[in-house]
Amino acid sequence: MTDIYHYDKKKEGQTLIKTDTGKRKKEQFIEHLKEGDVVTDFFAVKMKNAPRSYKRGTWFDFLATDKTGEISVKYWGGENRDRVKRLFDSFTIGDVVQIRTGSVELYEEKPQISINETTGGLRRCSPNEYDPADFIPSLEEDSIKKLFSYTQEQIKRVKNPQLQQLLSEFFSDKGFVNHYVHAPSAVSHHHNYVGGNLEHAVGVLRLCITFCELYPSVHKDLLITGAILHDVGKLKEYSYQAAIEKTEEGNLIGHIVMGDQWIKEKIQNLRKKSDFSKELEQHLSHLILSHHGKLEWGSPKIPGTIEACILHYADLMDSQIKYFQQNIEDAKKITSDRWSYVYDSDLGGKKPIFLGKIEEKE
Repeated sequence: MTDIYHYDKKKEGQTLIKTDTGKRKKEQFIEHLKEGDVVTDFFAVKMKNAPRSYKRGTWFDFLATDKTGEISVKYWGGENRDRVKRLFDSFTIGDVVQIRTGSVELYEEKPQISINETTGGLRRCSPNEYDPADFIPSLEEDSIKKLFSYTQEQIKRVKNPQLQQLLSEFFSDKGFVNHYVHAPSAVSHHHNYVGGNLEHAVGVLRLCITFCELYPSVHKDLLITGAILHDVGKLKEYSYQAAIEKTEEGNLIGHIVMGDQWIKEKIQNLRKKSDFSKELEQHLSHLILSHHGKLEWGSPKIPGTIEACILHYADLMDSQIKYFQQNIEDAKKITSDRWSYVYDSDLGGKKPIFLGKIEEKE
């Protein structure tokens, strides 16, 4: 097997690392990287920013990921801007790259990897060199099975025959089920891992069931169906191989509209065999189209029914709490302090978050 830890470099040429001839497991995972480490390993590319100038030449940066987290990578090139641009163009989002002799530094209290053109290198890897399981974080299969088992139990409790048939139209398809239980919920922010969308759907479902107990007048079957299917469009919005990324359809249309279209297609299929209430279809469509709550948050409609109101706040609550929890987990990887700071878009700046434990006296 070719030794990927050695490379050839031509004078005035782009750093070239010989291509490996077989799969190699990752050894340096992001969650274990610390200041001063020298990095030579594989990473998936999640985001990238175009080259720009600095006082010594041209640099670019990208966000690298593996199954344990994500880290910023900065490539510091020399005066040959074209060489740096060729390297930048040689890989894209979703690719796996190999970093050679990168240095872990701290920037604004967070670790980052710096690669100097004169001492290190970067190259795009072919799929036969790495194991995709090293790059995308995932729920354990046992957890996925338990979450889906709960979903199946709630589907069985839907009494409305038309909504029961609609759910069956989706979940009797084994291919759909496999995709539903493994899809991520986002590229970043919350539940951004394999199985994340199922975990989020179950979180929303549990909250909706609780609200139904508090407010008995709510159309429970409609709300439960909406909770289970509210993010079904994300199965088409995201793809995940070595990294989670948006599909072209996801960028052009988005999961809310795609989900509504998908549900309408299933209802049309059902109408070939039996009746499906137009009013029920419209109310379910309203749930899907309004679940982000505000026009500026991507909702084509704002909630106009009690069921839509509940679904929106259940969705918001589960996503925001999970996001807060993930921020705590990420901060604990790099500090043992009781407090850390994260960016809050509503504040337009950083806010403190508590990382410690609340001590209880006996």
